[in-house]
This record gives sequence, C-alpha cells and structure tokens, in this order.
Amino acid sequence: MALAIYEARYMSKVFDGKHAALKGEQLYNAAKRVPLAGGALVDELLLKIIEVARQRVEYAIRDGLNTGATNQQIMQRIQGTKRLKYEDGLLNSTKADIERTVRTIRSHISNQAYLNSYKQLKFKYVRFVSVLDGRTSKVCAALDSTVWDINDSTKKVPPLHPHCRSILVPTLEDGQLVGSRTFIMDERKFKDIPKDEREKLTGQLDANTSFKEFFKLTDDFFQKEWLGPKRYKLYKEGQFDFDKFFDPEGGGYTLEELKELDDRAFKVLGL
Repeated sequence: MALAIYEARYMSKVFDGKHAALKGEQLYNAAKRVPLAGGALVDELLLKIIEVARQRVEYAIRDGLNTGATNQQIMQRIQGTKRLKYEDGLLNSTKADIERTVRTIRSHISNQAYLNSYKQLKFKYVRFVSVLDGRTSKVCAALDSTVWDINDSTKKVPPLHPHCRSILVPTLEDGQLVGSRTFIMDERKFKDIPKDEREKLTGQLDANTSFKEFFKLTDDFFQKEWLGPKRYKLYKEGQFDFDKFFDPEGGGYTLEELKELDDRAFKVLGL
C-alpha cells in the first residue's frame, strides 16, 4: 500500500498536479484486481511462492528417505553448502523465485498507480517506453514508442514478463516526448561494463527514438546477440525488416511462422 501511495504522489509532483486524497488500501486493492501479463493476480503469485517452496522441501525429504540419505545430507541438499555460500541449495532457487516475483509485483503496482495518476491528472494518451539495451525483451522492443488512448483496456500494461523494466508515460495524441533517453549497446548492466568500454557502448538519444531506430544504429555484434544468429542472417540479407520479426500483439514469430506468412503473401501476389 505504501508503494502505491508513494508512486502516485511522485507522479503527481512530477506533473505539478493536484492529486485527490490518496487511500493506500484502495490503490493497492485496485492493482491486485488487475491481472498481470499471463493472467495471474498478485495474491496468486504470492501464494505460488509458498507452495513451490513447500513442494521443493517436501520432495527433497521424500527423495532423501527413499535413497537412504542421512538427515545431514538431506539438510545440505535443502540449504546448500557453506563452501559455495549456500548457492547450491534448493532454498537458493526459492530465493531467486521470490526476488523475481517481488520485482514483477512491484512493477505491476507502480504502473497501475502511475496509470491511476495519469487519469486523475486528465491525460488522455500514454506511450509505451522500453529500455534501450541488450536485455530488453522482444515483446517490449516491439511495443516501444506505441501510443494509445489511456482508457483502451485492450492494450498491454507493464510488466509484460518477469524482470520487465518497461513503463507507460503520459503524452499528447502525437506521442512526442521532451528530452533524451539513455542507451546501452550491450547486454550487460552498466555496472558490469568495464570503465574503458563505457564511452563507446553508452550514451543518450532523443527521447522519441524507438527501439527499432536504436537497433539500426547498433553494431553487428549487438544485433547478432539480440536477434540470434538465424534471424540476424535474414536481417542482414535484407529478407526481413525489423518489424516483421514480431506479430501485431508484440510476440515473436518463429522462423517457421515467418516462412508461412511469406508463402501466403506470395500466393496473394501470384508469385
């Protein structure tokens, strides 16, 4: 609830607007009623963590008893070993699940609070903004810079997947933004890029630069890593445009689906 209130107040201050009296429980409950991408609700994701963790421990105990393992061996399998800083235990994978779920839920609540704020501040349009780097998913890249009516419930609101970093920003009907947006021409996080490489791999572009436009400015190494070798080959040979790798809903086409689409087009053209 505190997160929902904080995000709503933050957006209100950014746009110098007067927000109606905020009720944390109301904002939080509203966000919980909206399904995340995939259809799951916040409460269902939280319950899933508990159930998965319980099953992992139960299965480890059952398997240990069945194979004649000692209590110490069973506990070591669950907790992990001190030598490996307990990263080899079942509970570590549960920890990773918890972290991924918490990040996803946080993004969901934030974006729902933002959307609520935009509506109260009388904005009529929103623009989908992804991150310009090599870790951005294909679905977010395909939707980047698209603009739609703020009340259009058929559109996708981030997060669209675990660890999704995309957001919605308010805009006018033309979708134009003011300022710049940063980019990283690499799949590594900024902190993981050696200092002597950062200058050539990072920078800023006009805020209205889409992922597609950014992609065309990147080097061959980045493009191959992001597209994968087969799609990269087709892209460099000019057989497929960037947009053609994605379906209208933002999902990725497989190579087989791309071939089928082309076959249909050739038939229509009589080729």
